[in-house]
Amino acid sequence: MKRSICSRGGLDGGGLSKITVAENKPGPEKTSALLRQLASNLNGERVAVDQVVHLLGRRSFGGLFILLAAVGLLPGLSFFAGFAMIVPATQMAIGFRGPVLPKFIHSRELEVSKVFALATKVIPWIEKLERFVRPRWLWLTVSPMPNLIGLAVIGLALVIMLPLPFSNLPPALALLCLSIGLLERDGVLIAFGIIVTVVALAVGIFMAAVALQTLIPALVGYL
Repeated sequence: MKRSICSRGGLDGGGLSKITVAENKPGPEKTSALLRQLASNLNGERVAVDQVVHLLGRRSFGGLFILLAAVGLLPGLSFFAGFAMIVPATQMAIGFRGPVLPKFIHSRELEVSKVFALATKVIPWIEKLERFVRPRWLWLTVSPMPNLIGLAVIGLALVIMLPLPFSNLPPALALLCLSIGLLERDGVLIAFGIIVTVVALAVGIFMAAVALQTLIPALVGYL
């Protein structure tokens, strides 16, 4: 059985997936096109994180953050997505050119069916966003802005890790704006992403404070 997210490729059952890309084709210009190409070349039942990072190439930081933000929306995977995000975010903050993931992260396997289903929901939203994206305010796309965005992503990752309902939605939106802004060199989108980041962090801190105020009295009463 084959499923396709674009005109070519699909998902076939059988073993660990292998991502292949035709070497004679130029890389897609838009982030959505890259993600469609990635999804169409997923074969098998499971895919390892390092395979996806390898395919993302020069877009590895931004593409990885988009991937992990999307994974964080899947039930039961928000903690892993947030935790895995801290490593590349820290590397970005200190100036790494690309992510170097520890084995327990890059060897983690995801179900291809879930990744495919998520891609069919996320990519159309990215395409809508890309209609308004273009290179501008370039001073927000060069150093030290990527380092500062790395620090912001660490905070967003911590919010995504919170085991609270809907707490992962605002940081996921912030990550989407920041990542696409960097990938497409759109400083306006980065600025908007920074605003959403502040809101996401404020909402996360508020929800965590409320949860603690509810949990602490319950623990004291239990003890």
